[in-house]
Amino acid sequence: MPAPSVFSATMAGNATELERRLIEQIKRGGPITFRDFMQAALYDPELGYYNTHRQKFGAEGDYYTSSNVHPAFGAVLAKALCEMWANESVADSNSLDIVEFGPGNGQLSLDIISALQSEHPTTFDNLRYLLVETSPVLRSVQHEKLIDFKEHVQWQSLDELTSNPIKGIVLSNEFIDALPVHRARFRNHSIHELYVTTGEDRGEVHLAPLWSHPSSRRLTDYLERFGIPLRDDQIVEINLDAVEWLERISRILRRGLLVTIDYGDRVQDLYTPNRKSGTLRCFHRHELSDRPFEQVGDQDITSSVNFTDLIEFGQDHGFKFVNLERQTSFLIRNGLIDRIVAEHASVESVDSLATRLAIKNLFVPGGLSDSFRVLIQRR
Repeated sequence: MPAPSVFSATMAGNATELERRLIEQIKRGGPITFRDFMQAALYDPELGYYNTHRQKFGAEGDYYTSSNVHPAFGAVLAKALCEMWANESVADSNSLDIVEFGPGNGQLSLDIISALQSEHPTTFDNLRYLLVETSPVLRSVQHEKLIDFKEHVQWQSLDELTSNPIKGIVLSNEFIDALPVHRARFRNHSIHELYVTTGEDRGEVHLAPLWSHPSSRRLTDYLERFGIPLRDDQIVEINLDAVEWLERISRILRRGLLVTIDYGDRVQDLYTPNRKSGTLRCFHRHELSDRPFEQVGDQDITSSVNFTDLIEFGQDHGFKFVNLERQTSFLIRNGLIDRIVAEHASVESVDSLATRLAIKNLFVPGGLSDSFRVLIQRR
């Protein structure tokens, strides 16, 4: 890899504080992988997107999640989790540990626990709901939102969970897509990796892309494992952090289910020629872009999840594949439409109409839910 250049120019006037720090880091130590850039952009302890106080979710934030649309999403999920756990034939199926990774603003946790309290009281009475959240800002929001259920809710780290494995359900909703990814490009029969370096434009220094040799053999091994032919200049995302996360989960979950909800697809539908530029997305105030080097720390960066990756590497770590389906069909199969009809059939207010229109995003073709998958694995 080329040595870093020394710039006498000033940094771009519209650069964020995090971008300025990354530029200084690169000038001192050389280019960094895109994965390390994305890790900093999202999770820097002070300036990373998920560790700042800016509003992230809902109308006043940067994007919607299914759990922000309506509590019905969490209620349907609570019902499904109860039924899946009952079918596990454990000694005491009413006693349940649920571990949620990346609980965001805590809305999904609240909706699941509330539904268990009202509709599955025996399970609720024996419920321990564990949240794994690395952001102090979001953890504070979650504490406030879940204050009424403090007897059932705990916050634990990965290390704490590894020391005390559970029998139960590990749940993640829109968590894997936010893990930092490597970006690879196929050109002239070789794989190159995207690094982040610095460039100069009109006397100002900014972050810039640099393609070079892979930082790890694991990247080429990953692509060879799935055997998907790539075309020249086709870019793909490789989520090695998800593979490492699965290994950690195998040490946390002694017996039970791993439920992963996220947007993505199987590898043969993900690494296709019509996705020549990959699947990386940036969200800022509900505007979608493919410009990760802008608004560093002030925008979300995500990529589509390779569910084949989760299935196959999961099997390497003792997880048996149970089912993979569209979130839309999962919700309908577990009673979403019946729930909507029961709650809103006799109400004709404007608020009720708006709510019903919002809920449609969970099940109509092309709605929010249609690009998501629900993966269930058993250990």
